Amino acid sequence: MRRSPTFLLAVGLAVLLCAAGCSNLPTQPSAPSASGTAAISDDGSSQVLGLGGLLGSSSQTTSTKRIGLLGGVVSAGNFKLVIPPGALLTSATITVSQPDPARPVVNLSITPASANRFLLPVLLIADATPMNRSLLSVAYMSYYNPQTGAWERVDGSLVSVLGLTVSAPLWHFSTYRVESGGKAGW
Repeated sequence: MRRSPTFLLAVGLAVLLCAAGCSNLPTQPSAPSASGTAAISDDGSSQVLGLGGLLGSSSQTTSTKRIGLLGGVVSAGNFKLVIPPGALLTSATITVSQPDPARPVVNLSITPASANRFLLPVLLIADATPMNRSLLSVAYMSYYNPQTGAWERVDGSLVSVLGLTVSAPLWHFSTYRVESGGKAGW
């Protein structure tokens, strides 16, 4: 009996989910954090299937996760980084850090450094709820270019006035910020 490709894909995903085990799913119980600004780190097992952190936001200002070939999500402070399946050539440890929750600046890093180039763009999403609503419609994402010493606009920046977010596709990690009127600001 010949099976359809959709059926085979569904069976394959079911096998992967079973192999990952319930303790690696985003619904697993988690221990409370001792501090709202402490770094979160895990062994990356929740990211093996790219399922960890798909919903909700993080109150942490730094988060580190191991992301595999199937992608995943890393959130810290007002920022969420979505790594799509196939973006990485190998597993990597990704850190998202918002040093000052009152400022819309985020530092993105990846280990090994050789993984700091992607086959598909990753998506950086900023929760712009703290931003003045009159500035939101003209907001965009920029990155700090150490070669020029200047902040440069990220091509493809998008604003969702309804969702109160500013997002941008990224091809590499650096320091990014939400800007409006040529300066960072909420």
